Amino acid sequence: MIKYFALAGLLLSLNTLQAQMLSFDHGKIELYTASVLSDIDGVTEKANVKLDIQTGNIEVTIDIKSFEFEYELMQEHFNEKYMESDKFPQAIFKGKISQDISVITDELKVDATGELTIHGVTRKIEVKAIISKKEGYTIVKSKIPVVFKNYKVDEPSILTKSIAKDVEIKSTFYLK
Repeated sequence: MIKYFALAGLLLSLNTLQAQMLSFDHGKIELYTASVLSDIDGVTEKANVKLDIQTGNIEVTIDIKSFEFEYELMQEHFNEKYMESDKFPQAIFKGKISQDISVITDELKVDATGELTIHGVTRKIEVKAIISKKEGYTIVKSKIPVVFKNYKVDEPSILTKSIAKDVEIKSTFYLK
């Protein structure tokens, strides 16, 4: 009889542990940079996001080719000449939120530190985000300024003067 209670307790604790890990349901990531010729805007609604609300560990993986741009040629240049997405197909952030997020009752400003890998280069970064709850979702919003030259992303020589050196990445993740 004790074995059955122990097994039932183990199964219940496994269910509790699973409930603490949230993953991406929907949302979007926007990439923006200003240039002399025209602003460059890319958007994707595809991401793999895992957030452990007990530990604050977060991991975000984005397929570079999933970004869509206003013009097909802009998307082609971004993938082939700028990001080399065949060679470096993903951007990955692995980090930890500093604050306790196990109970969120209101909008909470948080800080996360971790490593961002873009174009095969990994750098430590700090991210400010806002976490809230609404209609059964945990919502995470952030803005990250990225200087692409720090990630060895070379801009094509023809565009050197027309593209800004930094990019703003805004994300909104709805997690369940």
